[in-house]
Amino acid sequence: MTQTDHRRGSGLAVLIVDADRRVRSAMRQLMEATCLSADIVEAGSVAAALSAADTQSFDLALVDLLVADLESSCGLIRQLRTQSPTQVIALGVRQDDAAHAIRAGAHSFVRKSGSSEQLIQAVQAAGVSLIS
Repeated sequence: MTQTDHRRGSGLAVLIVDADRRVRSAMRQLMEATCLSADIVEAGSVAAALSAADTQSFDLALVDLLVADLESSCGLIRQLRTQSPTQVIALGVRQDDAAHAIRAGAHSFVRKSGSSEQLIQAVQAAGVSLIS
């Protein structure tokens, strides 16, 4: 997959899906610190994420698998992947959930206890360049 450089105003569209406002805020800060030009939308539920995806295409979605039950979260991943070429990174606490997320269409899985660097590496491995 070709990497796209979003440093010069090309506007990376990012959807952050997590029920915890503090986690969404931390991920937003990480994306803003790493990418100079990002349009970031936050969603605290599957319904809010689907609503956002109905009105905008996203290049990248960071989806917490615990935003709802695992089945609903995986359904969200499938929907995001079919609506647009969104690269999805699934986030979770349990490594056991990784296989479900990958089967649903997530590019990769990152443990929420992992470092910021692990998340950035997963995003870059998905083909999105976030160099600031």
